[in-house]
Amino acid sequence: MHRLAENDLILDAPGKHRLDRYVAGLVWAASLILVGISATAQVPTAQVPTGPASAQPSEPPAAAALAEQNAEQNAEQDDTSPAADEPPRRVPRDERTLEYWASQLSHERFLRRQSARRHLIDGGLDSVPVLRDMLDGGDLETVENVILILAKVAEDEPPWQTDGALATLESIAATSFGTKATLAKSTLESFAESRGREARVQLSGAGVFIGIDTVALASRSTSHEIVRINRQFNGDIEALAWLRWIREIDFVVIEDAMATAETLAAVMKMPDLTTLVIADCELTVPAVQTLQQRSRLDAIELRYVRLNEELLTELTRVRLRDALHLMGTGVSEQRVERLRVEMPGLDITLRRGGFLGVMCRTTLQDTCEVSQVTPGSGAADAGLQAGDVVIRIDDAKITRFDDLQQQINTHIPGDEIAIRYRRGNEVFDTVATLKKQQNQ
Repeated sequence: MHRLAENDLILDAPGKHRLDRYVAGLVWAASLILVGISATAQVPTAQVPTGPASAQPSEPPAAAALAEQNAEQNAEQDDTSPAADEPPRRVPRDERTLEYWASQLSHERFLRRQSARRHLIDGGLDSVPVLRDMLDGGDLETVENVILILAKVAEDEPPWQTDGALATLESIAATSFGTKATLAKSTLESFAESRGREARVQLSGAGVFIGIDTVALASRSTSHEIVRINRQFNGDIEALAWLRWIREIDFVVIEDAMATAETLAAVMKMPDLTTLVIADCELTVPAVQTLQQRSRLDAIELRYVRLNEELLTELTRVRLRDALHLMGTGVSEQRVERLRVEMPGLDITLRRGGFLGVMCRTTLQDTCEVSQVTPGSGAADAGLQAGDVVIRIDDAKITRFDDLQQQINTHIPGDEIAIRYRRGNEVFDTVATLKKQQNQ
């Protein structure tokens, strides 16, 4: 006698009454239809249960494996509610919102989580508020997914976007603690590196110079890596938003009437900016007020920029740490003395704008020896050369470079000065016409 379990019924029958293969085939075919698998697969031989009479029949092994594989490959089509205390509910495609996809980030199946990430990335800026909400209650894996998705969304944001995925990452890094903040900071660091490379390309394409050049600050010229915005700039203000991604450059030169409020606002977002030179520009009150947004600047030089009382008042509100250099600004010595009171601790220099065009070093013998002559300058036209020692300018004795600078600073472009100098063992006299300092 054989005992067969079928649909919870116990059948006692002679061996000749085995389960009919035709019925088994129908059962197998029905299971294929339920899981969406083609009924063209080969029909397996029916297996007779040998366990106790109370055991329940199981799905054929081949059908179960195929069903599992099909479910993984069609994760989007097999969408059900993940709640454990209520029956699964299939979510129609037209009801799958960004909030729904955000809830799938913690789904047990990898393919479902992957599909959710893709939909949230495709959602772009619309996904950002949904992702923000996920950060508060999500587990660590969900938080990691949210931060990675925000980084991918941020890649497609323009550099002037202020309230999107990037801003959210920055907020997480600044206000969160522990693993969440660490993940956000490391993601931002990697993002900044790629954005920095792109920024140089975009800014160069807009005519902004980024590189090493000779620049002057307080009459002293040095070689420095700078950002220069001048008449070569094509005027695309949106392109200047890329300046926020230029790192490790602290010196900016703005010249040729380019110091607008919009330009200065973009420059103030450079992370490492400390020194600003503005030359041959007309400043406005709104432009100076953008400088006040910076928490710290070390030095500002205004060269051939006319200043009035209103502009000077706004300048006193700029958070300067070290120096303010004024050259050819029309400001009187008496007003500069008031500035020194209003901005205590600053080195404030005043030059009328005349430019001789020499660099000198002071030797141990207290002599002012010319080390460099600027081509095309008044000094070059007057015949001065490197190695010459300046003895007098007009009636003033010169023993140090500071003496020479002090004399030149009392003159405006176009003034003629008498220079006595020694070359070797001979002494010569010449006359130099001071010029306007070329933008450097």
